[in-house]
Amino acid sequence: MARMTLEEYAERVLDLVAQVPEGQVVAYGDIARMLGEGGPRNVGAVMSRYGSDVPWWRVIRADGRPPQCHDGEAIEHWRAEGTPMVGGRLTGARVDMARARWEGPAAAGATGTIHHVEIWVEDLGTDGAAWDWLLARLGYRFGDDWGRGRAWELAGHYIVIESGPDLVAGGVERRRAGVNHLAFHAGSRAQVDALVADAPAHGWSLLFAGAHPHAGGPDHYAAYLESPGGFEVELVAR
Repeated sequence: MARMTLEEYAERVLDLVAQVPEGQVVAYGDIARMLGEGGPRNVGAVMSRYGSDVPWWRVIRADGRPPQCHDGEAIEHWRAEGTPMVGGRLTGARVDMARARWEGPAAAGATGTIHHVEIWVEDLGTDGAAWDWLLARLGYRFGDDWGRGRAWELAGHYIVIESGPDLVAGGVERRRAGVNHLAFHAGSRAQVDALVADAPAHGWSLLFAGAHPHAGGPDHYAAYLESPGGFEVELVAR
């Protein structure tokens, strides 16, 4: 810990914990390895002292047990988020680490990884609000707003929703040449179902309803949603 202060280390730990998606977990040692600094005890000390404002129940012991002294509350969170558990969601008391372990954010700046995605919309009020809701639900954090656009950040990458004077009228047509849709990991099947249930109230409509949730094939559980402006997203269940 000599290379940074406890406060600096705590800030890095908490920033990483805030990125752990619903339904997934990390061990204390995982966090230390991702940061390349400290060890499980250092991470545990940070979580004990500062962790109340982040999803602390997603940082657990390496054998899948809850954080010490918070067993009942952590298990309630796991059940609500659909976290895979040994013995099943209703009776399990330990996370199935093989299924639920988060591998961490992609290496920022690695050659070939996507830096950002920029989506232009005709109506930043209507379509922008729909995107704001979806990205927030998927775990993105609001980054910036410059009047005619907004940025949302997750795991070292960001998505921009923008409208401006250079936009050419005509709307989106996903079946034309170009980008057809974006696909996001969206957690468990229960989490995908919850997104589908809430989406219409935020401007999204379900595509391929007759084949949902297997529109992508019998072994592929996903929801295909269309924004008010006609942009398609695919929400894939693990």
